[in-house]
Amino acid sequence: MRKIAPLFLFLTLAWAQTLNCDATEVRFDFAAPSGPVQVVAPDGNTYYRASLPAYLAFLDALPSSGRFLPTQVVGASSGLYVTCTVTTPNRGGGGGTLCGAGTTRCLRLSVTGTLPAPLSNNRVYVLGQVVSGNATSHFPGFASLSSVLAYDGGGLFSIARNTTATLRIWLLVELLGTDAFTGGYSGTLTFTYRLQAD
Repeated sequence: MRKIAPLFLFLTLAWAQTLNCDATEVRFDFAAPSGPVQVVAPDGNTYYRASLPAYLAFLDALPSSGRFLPTQVVGASSGLYVTCTVTTPNRGGGGGTLCGAGTTRCLRLSVTGTLPAPLSNNRVYVLGQVVSGNATSHFPGFASLSSVLAYDGGGLFSIARNTTATLRIWLLVELLGTDAFTGGYSGTLTFTYRLQAD
């Protein structure tokens, strides 16, 4: 049987008076014996929450691929996603071409680090949801990390000026049925969020 050791994705958040996010770490732990398989549907599609039972169910089904939500989002009240509260001033704009265009501000994502084989950064997917406030998600469905980073410099959300918005960021990781994790596996990515000013 193939085994997988914990895969960790660490989030480093950009802290400022206008941007507050509630998570410090997103943890995918495929060795966690967390009881029955948990299924969540953030975008209407169902995904396993990463755990040992979920990983074994994935192996038993022999699919070509499977996408997993985090085992835990440390610091987040939901434990499933990152929540950010953004307050924008009543002036200027974000200067973006797509994200932050006109008088809006742009919440951007940057990433450092590379996941070792057999995974890759393109096996990480991002979804942005607007919970409240005058804001637009540029990725309301899960998109690969490379697609997000290529969108106007990592633009996730555009937020109108003079508003407070609550934003939800989901992350998932994709495994392939052909992945071999001999000897275990671990990897780290650092995510930084920033609100683009003028």
